[in-house]
Parts: sequence; C-alpha cells; structure tokens
Amino acid sequence: MNPSPPAETLTLAIDPSLLEHVRERLAQRHRNTPPEELVAALVTTILDNSGYPISATRTDAGKIRIRYRLRSFSEPIL
Repeated sequence: MNPSPPAETLTLAIDPSLLEHVRERLAQRHRNTPPEELVAALVTTILDNSGYPISATRTDAGKIRIRYRLRSFSEPIL
C-alpha cells in the first residue's frame, strides 16, 4: 500500500458574528462546548453530505480532514 502524500493545510476564517451567535446558543443550552468545535462539526456535516466526491471527518477540535471519495451519485467538482 502506498503512503498518502502529506496533507495540505487550508485555513477557514470564521466571521466573529457566527461565533458569537453559536456561543450565545450554547450558553442558552448550558453546553460547555467551544463554539469552534460546533462550527467544525457543522462544516464537516455539510461537506460530507454534499453531492460532491468529498468525504470530511473531524480529526481534532476545530480540525477537519477532507478527502476525495468518488461516489456513484457524485457531481463533478470542476
């Protein structure tokens, strides 16, 4: 089995207004979860369930690994 090449890093800038909204909603629900983790979970869900040939998994708090995964129903990326 061939090892995968090193992963490239992409930084996602999150608007402070989204983080503040998530922080307020978490406080209302008395959850002690960092807002960045919840936003990472949201982005992972959106990417992993899209029609594109992409799989997304959370690796650490606030980190997401995105891979190419061809599926029978996939839309072309380009």
